[in-house]
Amino acid sequence: MPPFVLVDGSYFLFRAFHAVPPLTTSTGLHTNAIRGAISAIQKLMRRTQPTYMAVIFDTPEPTFRHELSPIYKGDRPSMPEELSQQIPYLHALIRALGIPLHMLPGAEADDIIGTLAKRAEALGHQVLISTGDKDMAQLVTDKVTLEDSFKEKPMDVDGVFEKFGVWPNQIIDYLTLMGDASDGIKGVPGVGAKTAAKLLTEYGCIGSILENVDKIKGKVGQNIKDNVEGITLDHQLASIICDLDLSFGYEDLKLQEPNVEALRNLYTELEFRNQLQSLDHPHNPNNRNYKQAAQSITAKAASEPEEVDDQQATLSSENDQLGKATYHTVLNQDDWDQLLERLSTEKRFAFDTETTSLDYRVARIVGFSVAFDAENAYYIPLAHDYEGVPEQLNREDILTQLKPILEDEAIQKIGHHLKYDAHVLENHGIHLAGWYFDTMLASYVLNSVATRHGMDDVARLYLSHLTTTYEQVAGKGAKQKTFNQIEIETATHYAAEDAHVTYRLYEVLSAKLQAYPELVNLLHNIEMPVARVLTSMEENGIQLDLGFLDQLSCDFSKTMQALENQITEMVGEAFNVSSPKQVGEVLFEKLGLKGGKKTATGQYSTSESVLEKLEHPIAELILEYRGLSKLKSTYTDGLLKQVNNSSHRVHTSYHQALTATGRLSSTDPNLQNIPIRTEIGRQIRKAFIAPEGRVLLAADYSQIELRLMAHLSQDDALVDAFIHGQDVHRRTAAEVLGIPLEEVSSDQRRQAKAVNFGLLYGMSEFGLTRQLGFTRQESQEYIKQYFRRYPGIYEYMQRTRQVALEQGFVETILGRRLYTPDIDARNMMVRKAAERAAINAPLQGSAADIIKIAMVEVDKILPKDQAKMLLQVHDELVFEVDEAIADELAPKLAEVMQSVIEISVPLVVEVGKGKNWDEAH
Repeated sequence: MPPFVLVDGSYFLFRAFHAVPPLTTSTGLHTNAIRGAISAIQKLMRRTQPTYMAVIFDTPEPTFRHELSPIYKGDRPSMPEELSQQIPYLHALIRALGIPLHMLPGAEADDIIGTLAKRAEALGHQVLISTGDKDMAQLVTDKVTLEDSFKEKPMDVDGVFEKFGVWPNQIIDYLTLMGDASDGIKGVPGVGAKTAAKLLTEYGCIGSILENVDKIKGKVGQNIKDNVEGITLDHQLASIICDLDLSFGYEDLKLQEPNVEALRNLYTELEFRNQLQSLDHPHNPNNRNYKQAAQSITAKAASEPEEVDDQQATLSSENDQLGKATYHTVLNQDDWDQLLERLSTEKRFAFDTETTSLDYRVARIVGFSVAFDAENAYYIPLAHDYEGVPEQLNREDILTQLKPILEDEAIQKIGHHLKYDAHVLENHGIHLAGWYFDTMLASYVLNSVATRHGMDDVARLYLSHLTTTYEQVAGKGAKQKTFNQIEIETATHYAAEDAHVTYRLYEVLSAKLQAYPELVNLLHNIEMPVARVLTSMEENGIQLDLGFLDQLSCDFSKTMQALENQITEMVGEAFNVSSPKQVGEVLFEKLGLKGGKKTATGQYSTSESVLEKLEHPIAELILEYRGLSKLKSTYTDGLLKQVNNSSHRVHTSYHQALTATGRLSSTDPNLQNIPIRTEIGRQIRKAFIAPEGRVLLAADYSQIELRLMAHLSQDDALVDAFIHGQDVHRRTAAEVLGIPLEEVSSDQRRQAKAVNFGLLYGMSEFGLTRQLGFTRQESQEYIKQYFRRYPGIYEYMQRTRQVALEQGFVETILGRRLYTPDIDARNMMVRKAAERAAINAPLQGSAADIIKIAMVEVDKILPKDQAKMLLQVHDELVFEVDEAIADELAPKLAEVMQSVIEISVPLVVEVGKGKNWDEAH
């Protein structure tokens, strides 16, 4: 019995459009997508001989997923006119061929296909879904198979596992973890396909991963914790609906006889001569038999152009979208002399380096590209070294001639992530000046959450252009080439496109920014100068006491061994304390403790939240063991691996275009998450030291977000407390409890502090109950009384929620727009999380803006031969300073940082000094 065939018409449409070369009729009507899609559908029919079949298309109307997330599929370029004009003809042609075609406004093709597949499967039918969409792998069962008909590769249950490393019932979780930029599914930062598959192999499902997140080490575990709410949303976005209310049934999907007259009219207008002739084929008079007719109609279609090399066709069509440009390779002295003359005299140009490595510390220049306009771009290869490479210009000579131009402040440079190029140039003794426009930072300033801000993503969003990826020119995996091994002709297209796209992005983004003067100010007076400061900070690095770190690692090992001995003595037998599976069995089977729950994988959950609830001393010991294990692997051992062997310094990388609020983040190593509230965490900070003759200064904004809350809310009591220099937490306790300031106990102050900071992050009654040990009624009463005494804060929270709902974004005090795409989500949990984020975003974003301005202004007063800015961590700046000037410089730092902006209450900066970071903090 033939299978029930479901065709993803939207995929066929786009796939054919990009795979088949441009074709037009004599009247100018584009037909390549129609030809390619119909040919592929008919090939599929000849092979499968179906009786029941349907072709399903998306509609332009938004779906529930767009309501859940305004950035859903937001990265997708708008449909070109050359494609959109073909859609009505393709629909008409499919219907004329007697093939059922269905669409449902408000539903995606995926959901219709999922619903029909499940219905057919329930009736006992085998189902073949023809698509190239990996999302549909979640529908695969013993009766449902996928196939990409352009490649004729079927995928069954085992095939899904072979391709993705997970089973079909794990695909939704897989997509949720790794994300899908084309669908606006953000995923968990740092989790790619391999990591997602590994996590699901180990834990089974998302739920189990979340329950066991404390066992997942390093950045991945922390990123999962930080993105729980996003995971919930992404899971909804990735899930195909399989129970739509459809107005048609299985019997309505039986193939019908072709409408020959309709086909004749369509083939005539589309100028499909071979297909038109086939209608009068002698072997199929009147075309009464569908299968015979279908075979006859397509008999000569094979002679029509269908597919060309995927990569070549894709590149061709993409260049058409961006606009015609000519890419030049500069290999001889005359061409270089002409280009050098232009580089010296032009006011500005786009610039991009191609290098041997993504690691700026070791990257060397292989070549560079420039563009002065949107019509031409130039690639200058300097160090390609594959066999048979043509002669190139001498790298040292060219860079020597380029150096005065790149170091000229008056010549404006445009780049995408200029900080990386600046580092690479420093490796060759060139100090980049004239930073004018960074398209990565411009995209980030315009809308931090509209897309990721790599060039590929930004070009797709703002230029509707799919850039050539590095994998396309260099390959993948272990066989991937470094750029010096890539043929110059191929390298020219890739590298010149980078400069060309950067210039086009500059034109588009600068025009968009002109409508928002406050965003222009953010880009040119904050983000761009900060990028330059960060370049120096990354170059500087910070020195480590390697001996101390090594000793600390040994101490951690000894303490962990002692804890392990205590734990095994309690149990009466040895087991692996690092194994969640064995820990669960020991706690809930061997010891018989209450509260054990098994996850989907059949293992007991032993997450931090589970262990904290256990009334047994072993739980506290296991938690302590895990905490030490994490600190050891992440910091004492991790830092030793990342230190520069010659300088004994670590050089973190700062990311300006990653967080939604404007905060900086850092990696390799991540210095933002070093714990400071525990004695052990402070021990790690002791490893960061000043060299002989120098000290560290740590300048920290005191309670900056609470001060910003006072400014933004204009609450009288809170403003008054800061103006008079009162202990704001003690004042809060006195206000809420109705007692004199001097009678507030340390415990009452602690409770008030938890509420003050908790409210900044939208803490609920439940959160307060958990943190302070209150009953729910006590929490309700405390919060009620809090808002009675601080009505301005309550009004700020209500006002901010409403603003976010009405305009889709909130703003910092400098006008940075912080978008809130989930503020009107149907899912209450998602919506509440968005409301909490909206309340906090102006506070956190304003604090980020302030410390960025401080970095720029402080950098201006630093005596560069005697002082260096090394780190920015949250609201703190760390400096390395000559011991002789430290006491003189400290108050100057505080003065500059406190005066960068004027708000309703004083900004206070505390500066500490020490031989190590802990002493200085």
